[in-house]
Amino acid sequence: MESLSLNNRILATFIQIKNAIVQILKWNEDIKSSEDYYLSEEGMKILAASCMMIEAIGEGIKKIDS
Repeated sequence: MESLSLNNRILATFIQIKNAIVQILKWNEDIKSSEDYYLSEEGMKILAASCMMIEAIGEGIKKIDS
């Protein structure tokens, strides 16, 4: 029974990772070059939020591996 719980946790983590990737893609759909991040305050916010989401994805992957 414990492995089912583990499998559910892993599946939930994969769903969270997928949702995070979808969000990053949505936030960055208008970005055409790296300068787009630095040319405006909004671009800087998108960059910061995307970096935080990528970090969260990494943390999720570490949970799956352990």
